[in-house]
Amino acid sequence: MSKTTVKKSLEGFDAGELRQLILDIYTKSKEAKEILDFYAVPDIAKKLDEYKKTILKEVQRYVRRAHRPRIPRIRATIKKFSILDPGDEAVGELMAFSILELCKVATHDTLNDSTNNAIDKLFTETLTHLQSRLLLHEYEPIFAKSIREMNDFRYYANPLKQLLGDTLASFQK
Repeated sequence: MSKTTVKKSLEGFDAGELRQLILDIYTKSKEAKEILDFYAVPDIAKKLDEYKKTILKEVQRYVRRAHRPRIPRIRATIKKFSILDPGDEAVGELMAFSILELCKVATHDTLNDSTNNAIDKLFTETLTHLQSRLLLHEYEPIFAKSIREMNDFRYYANPLKQLLGDTLASFQK
């Protein structure tokens, strides 16, 4: 069904029927319940902490004696948070938090190449988001410090450190 069809069918409802429809959707859909709860009581800090815990759990996912964060899940969590429309600063903070936590994991542990590339892609999206909202200057020194603090390994450089450093340098030009 298209948005236009739904809009036409809703035009025939009176206020009581619309209220009942919203309450039915509220009870039947977990996503709608979360959105309506946030709309009723928009506590951005509480919601941000909730989503940070979800991202932290995914970043620190440990499988077969190695860290295996699933970047698509992190990206989906950020998208789900942005659907609530908490503001550009809150979404930017969540994106930056995920990058900084991934850097902490990569400081002491190697990640496979596909994960490194996915993290670099997420980092590029984060920098683009922050730059378009004029927030990059706040996070740039934090990102630079986090990348500098990533350890190189015994005989070779940390590949994620190299990728993220190059990406950050391209945004600083």
